[in-house]
Amino acid sequence: MEPSVFPSFSLWDPLLLVVVTLMGTLLAYIPDARWKAFILGLPFPFTISNLSLGLPVGPSQILGIASLLLFVQQVRLLHLLAKLPIVPAILISDATYVALALILNRLLPNNAAIFWIAAGLVLATGLVLLFAQTQRREAEHRSPLPLPIKVVAIAAVVIVIVLLKNLLGGFMAVFPMVTTIAAYEARKSLWTISAQIPVLMITLGPMIAAMWLAQHLLHASIPLSLLAGWATFLAILLPVSWWRMRGTGPQ
Repeated sequence: MEPSVFPSFSLWDPLLLVVVTLMGTLLAYIPDARWKAFILGLPFPFTISNLSLGLPVGPSQILGIASLLLFVQQVRLLHLLAKLPIVPAILISDATYVALALILNRLLPNNAAIFWIAAGLVLATGLVLLFAQTQRREAEHRSPLPLPIKVVAIAAVVIVIVLLKNLLGGFMAVFPMVTTIAAYEARKSLWTISAQIPVLMITLGPMIAAMWLAQHLLHASIPLSLLAGWATFLAILLPVSWWRMRGTGPQ
């Protein structure tokens, strides 16, 4: 079925706006880049976005994680190597994510084989990057931008994505709503932010896989499948975060 070009709205959409705004504000006031990265990896927007979509998980959610990796690396390359100011770098990277999502959501077959191939590739890539990337202690930073301007900017991002959610499909659930804010607030510590994406790949990927199993094998509703997903996510995130925060991970 062709995705509808007309926007649809859910009672979950205002909650998504509130949650992303709160997470973005929290990122602005936490100076430590490691904690910014940790908050970035919490899938509250993903959870609410899936409830808003009201669709079973599929390949688009999994490949959205790969697109998120591309987003962060593109921001780093444009800002640090191409010397582009951070705001244009973020906007170009957001546009790239949306363009890829619009194309892939329209063309990508939604079947079990594609889902599990994509899930395996995302998990394998995340593990390789997790051990390959070194951790750096980067400078603490808090943005001086006034809070009302930040709130308006965050709201604008969320509203645009909600308007496009039918066209983005599952990619909407992984769109870098919070990561867009994190990239701006942590523009002096982009390495730390980018190093969190492999953690997201090995936590959010299995979370989506657990949701898929619950939905397709147990015929669980979306809320119940999210409970299974969160249990899987936390079972992986907590030991990995402890390992990295203690400095026993790659240095």
